[in-house]
Amino acid sequence: MGLGRRDVLRAGAIMGGAAASARLLGMQSAQAADIDPSECPIENIVVLMMENRSFDHMLGRLPGVEGLRREMHNLDGEGNPVYVHAAKEMMITIGDPHHGRDSSTDQFAGGSNGGFVRDSGSQTMTYMSSREIPWIYAAASEYVTFDHWHCGILGPTWPNRSYLHAGTSGGRTSNEFPEGSLGLPERTVWHQLSGAGVDWGIYFTDVPFTALYLDVALRWSSRFKPMQKFYADAAAGRLPPVVQLEPGYIVGTDDHPPANAQAGQRLMHDVVRALQNSPQWPKTALVITYDEHGGFFDHVVPPTMPDDHAELGTPIGFRVPTLLISPWARRGFVGSQVHDHTSALRFIQWRFGLPPLTTRNAAASNILYAFDFSSMRTDLPGFPVPDVDHSLIALSNFNRIVGPADPIHLPGGESPEPENLWGPSPGIGVPDRSTGHADEEIPPPPDMLAAPGGIDLGSLGGERVTGGQPEMEDALDSGVIPDVLDLRPRPGVRPESPFLDPEQAAAPPAWNVPTRTARHLPRSRPTKGPERF
Repeated sequence: MGLGRRDVLRAGAIMGGAAASARLLGMQSAQAADIDPSECPIENIVVLMMENRSFDHMLGRLPGVEGLRREMHNLDGEGNPVYVHAAKEMMITIGDPHHGRDSSTDQFAGGSNGGFVRDSGSQTMTYMSSREIPWIYAAASEYVTFDHWHCGILGPTWPNRSYLHAGTSGGRTSNEFPEGSLGLPERTVWHQLSGAGVDWGIYFTDVPFTALYLDVALRWSSRFKPMQKFYADAAAGRLPPVVQLEPGYIVGTDDHPPANAQAGQRLMHDVVRALQNSPQWPKTALVITYDEHGGFFDHVVPPTMPDDHAELGTPIGFRVPTLLISPWARRGFVGSQVHDHTSALRFIQWRFGLPPLTTRNAAASNILYAFDFSSMRTDLPGFPVPDVDHSLIALSNFNRIVGPADPIHLPGGESPEPENLWGPSPGIGVPDRSTGHADEEIPPPPDMLAAPGGIDLGSLGGERVTGGQPEMEDALDSGVIPDVLDLRPRPGVRPESPFLDPEQAAAPPAWNVPTRTARHLPRSRPTKGPERF
């Protein structure tokens, strides 16, 4: 019997993914061997995993990445094309696009990535740009974006988050415990770190996913701390070497549809601000990623990777947005090696001398190439502060609990598409509070996005802080963080920090603290290639 088009596409995707994995394994090994982990200036690794957005949906319009093209589309049930298009201004989805194992497999469509609309409707083809989510676009432009970072499997939250913690889902493809078990049983990186005497901490907003590893939660309960403690520990320079941050799965700061993306933007902004103003910033690396694609379209066919459960690696999951933020990260760099969530594990294990946990973990490509350990970056780029509309956050949380509401018929509505769908976004959409709409495009102040100058407080009248999440509300109410801040980065001068005690604020600027640089071992290395891998 001859192979059909579906079979040929699937076979091609699997063979291509296997070849890419083999090639990248060799590249990763050479790079890891070229740097001595004991001489690496990174001593604190922080991972923040958000929820349910694909790379094309969030960063497909970022210049320089393998992103969206205007002709990309899926067919609906009647055979009509549904092209990629801008998301609604409110950034609240109608319900939650399907992203279970069966739906994700249908969306993969044998290697064509053509089943998104038929499975979950036209909103799966939406994207957000710098107009809707200005913070992440600004951060991606200044630090490192990985445009081939995939989630663990075609499937939902639990198995994908498990690949971050344990390098495997134990063969599970749904949000369920193994039969007869009250928790997830796999050995995790937290077991590894504890066994090696490396300190670590889990900071959570409302409920910690990591506690589903019941053995971890029971043996090391003191390492689980509320998110507000993260801000305090960052300010005091007390963050442990490895940190996992968990967003609000209930209060909606995780970006899980139908969450308002403003809240997720604000959470990421606050985390980066806290780290940049910490005495530990010169030795910190932050990885921000998403657990899985959430049912949103992505055009890159997932590759194949070795796995203890072979069916979960043929292929792995769709691409998800992933950033590396560090004073040692390459500026405005696009890392295009193939990664999955176990690449974050690989970096942690490389840095602290730990072995891989699983076959997938051993095959993961390290992220070392995204760093430049020859010199530390001494500026702090000024990023736009994400606007937070509490009425929209309340609406999205309401939708999460009782079901979807159509945002087209609610205040804020859907703004008209720009005349040129693919033209640049000249500014940030600022809602007109008299009408509740954001139809007018208001350019930002000239210095708002300038890397050296930061935010022009003269034109803005001060950077006003609002609480986009409960722990920030508590910090504001208690006076730990003042209402108006001057956080403009000034070379050679430590900015006032809402996260530092007054006594600590007089300490030497973080970028003047002596730090070690990576020692390159005496071996031949390839000549430097283009700034895109």
